Amino acid sequence: MRVIIATLIARRELRDQWRDRRTLFLIFGLPVLMYPLFVGVGLLFWSALQDKRYVIGVVGAERLPTGAAPLSTVAGMAAEIAYSHRVYPALIQEGRFNPRYGKPSPNGGGELLLRFLREVDEELLAQRAVDALLIVEGNCAIELEQDQRPSLRILAREGEENSKLAVQRLADVLEQWQEDVKKARFIRHGLPEDFDKPLRIHNPISDKPLEKRLFDELRDTLVKVIPFLLIMWMLTGSLYPAIDMTAGEKERGTMETLLISPASRSEIVAGKFIAVTVMGYATAVWNVILMVGAVWVAQMFFPHELLSLPGLVAGMLTAIPLAVLISAAALSLGIFARSTREGNYYMVPMFLVLLPLAYWSMTPGNELNGQTAWIPVVNVLLLQQRLLATRPDPFPWWTLPVIGASMTLCITLLLGVAIRQFHREEVLFRDAQTPVRRWFLRSTNNE
Repeated sequence: MRVIIATLIARRELRDQWRDRRTLFLIFGLPVLMYPLFVGVGLLFWSALQDKRYVIGVVGAERLPTGAAPLSTVAGMAAEIAYSHRVYPALIQEGRFNPRYGKPSPNGGGELLLRFLREVDEELLAQRAVDALLIVEGNCAIELEQDQRPSLRILAREGEENSKLAVQRLADVLEQWQEDVKKARFIRHGLPEDFDKPLRIHNPISDKPLEKRLFDELRDTLVKVIPFLLIMWMLTGSLYPAIDMTAGEKERGTMETLLISPASRSEIVAGKFIAVTVMGYATAVWNVILMVGAVWVAQMFFPHELLSLPGLVAGMLTAIPLAVLISAAALSLGIFARSTREGNYYMVPMFLVLLPLAYWSMTPGNELNGQTAWIPVVNVLLLQQRLLATRPDPFPWWTLPVIGASMTLCITLLLGVAIRQFHREEVLFRDAQTPVRRWFLRSTNNE
């Protein structure tokens, strides 16, 4: 095979693709619009959650503990503090939840407004006058003084999102209040407030501040999502050029002109393969550049390292085998099609194969090891995740030869299929009028 001929064909195909404004917009223009749109929608969603207000109907608020009253007869601040710790804290103060418990949660904001009711009226829920009902059953304050277990009940609208969020916020407030009530009960019985925790367990996750935990969850999500986005964009950047260079040439009638040229069939396949790979890989590089810019901007607002920028850049190198594999598969399928419309149908199996593999790589706990290193696509995506993560453990360099062997085998097989199809006249010269065999459970005579 003459490399110069294959390179010439690749340059010709790339030149034709660069002249197609729709392809350029799909590959390069659309990401520029999509990333700011995703960020803007995410910020609007977060802002809407933080500004949300939920109305909680409370029945029996007068039967709740009122909290510690100031002691004017006891001298000394220590005695005042000791007394306040023995008194059950108030859940509701001055017509609203105790500020100690009613603050908006960092992982799901929203202000809770109280509406005090004399009796239970579930019609208020149905009429959306309240988002949830808090019912104090019995005399909570007296039952706590008698070391009993008072009962609080929450009612909500079934299958409604606002009511569900209101219940989550209300349950979080009640859980915090219950912790303080439990500590007060222990102190009243002469026990330490952490009596129910016989062990001191130092958890590296729960010991972190809440802000750091939320940040780590965001970072772990990005580590899994970014490789998934890369393969989706590479599919977009490879499929349409591959269809245009195969089925599109049949449709335009230019395939015959190319076949009677001095180039061999293998050189034609190699040229088209190089062109499709360049388009798919250029799409990945462009998206990585946009991601680096987005991470750099976001990093200014976070005190911790969000992603490994060198790892993100290294992701461009690991995207090469994926672009090559997708291009080989797209050419193998595209050559069967008689038109670009039929070519789009033939590309559906690629999504049916690649999407489960991509989702598999995002499975919690799935890492690059001796087994996953042999699975095509999954191994490269796990490698990208490992590069993006900021981890102190040693990098699994020994998996790189295994990944290379697995991807090389798949690419060689797919390229062999594409070259074989280019040598089959009944495949190359099918047009839109050529009848195609249809596969049904029962054959017909009208095919």
